[in-house]
Amino acid sequence: WSGSRPIPRSMLAVLSATSLAPSRSRSVTVQSSPWPERPGGGRLHSWLAATIDDESAQDVGHCGLEILSCGPDGLLGGGERWPYIRPRAILSGTLTVSPKYRRQGVAQRLLTEAERKARWLGVDEMLLMVNQKNAAALKLYTKLGYAPKPVLAEHGGQVCMSKHLYYPTVHNQRSMLPLRRLEVTAA
Repeated sequence: WSGSRPIPRSMLAVLSATSLAPSRSRSVTVQSSPWPERPGGGRLHSWLAATIDDESAQDVGHCGLEILSCGPDGLLGGGERWPYIRPRAILSGTLTVSPKYRRQGVAQRLLTEAERKARWLGVDEMLLMVNQKNAAALKLYTKLGYAPKPVLAEHGGQVCMSKHLYYPTVHNQRSMLPLRRLEVTAA
């Protein structure tokens, strides 16, 4: 590196400050509890909440899970298109993550925990409804192995997506393994 300029002191101060700065990452835990306000009225249900593991126990995201008897299109009546009704897991309510903790794996962890809970409750298929205009959510669910169902008039502006929880896919295999610690930082 002969002939190259030395690094200015001001730049050295910035480099050393950033490399020696303490990490502000914190661990996230997902806990399950009974869901008092389940929209579908299912007998089996769970409320999943992601919290920061520190003294504040700050809520960073949540979602609800219900086991309902419905058709594969997510409709409770079944109809002529899908005459068979059976118990299916429904990601009910909205999967929500606090804006400053988005894009750090919290939504994936919540969904993985919901899938684990559904398997534990003896269900082999998970359904969810997502707004057709919510490109970020559609991308996330597709990435995690959910496939869209045909759009019906009864769905309104929603897309019904489903996933078989026991098919040997990469995501299913990963979601059945012990979870690694999830570290997040506030944006």
